[in-house]
Amino acid sequence: MEFKNYYLLQKKFIRLDTAEKLTVILSAIGIALIILILVALICFFGTLALAFYLGNTLNNIPLGFIIVAGIIAFVLLIFYWNRKRFVVEPLARFIGQLFASEPNKTEDHGTESQNAR
Repeated sequence: MEFKNYYLLQKKFIRLDTAEKLTVILSAIGIALIILILVALICFFGTLALAFYLGNTLNNIPLGFIIVAGIIAFVLLIFYWNRKRFVVEPLARFIGQLFASEPNKTEDHGTESQNAR
């Protein structure tokens, strides 16, 4: 009987722990998507403004766009060379910390302050 209760509690705990971690992952993905969309819009309008500014300064609008396209290609190349450092390692660290962390124990709250007295 004890083993059955223990098994059911462990099963419930695993379900709750999985739901909590899934919620953290999905909320992180949602926040990342919103930030990505906003940054993409900022970059789009910023590069558009820069292209028109350079085109007006050089009296050649297409040349302004070509210069901005070259800058974007250069930034893309730098990002591609450092993709592990910028994407893979932080993502692996986040997932690893999320699944390797010990669950919080609610029954231990306040024992540290009582032991310090």
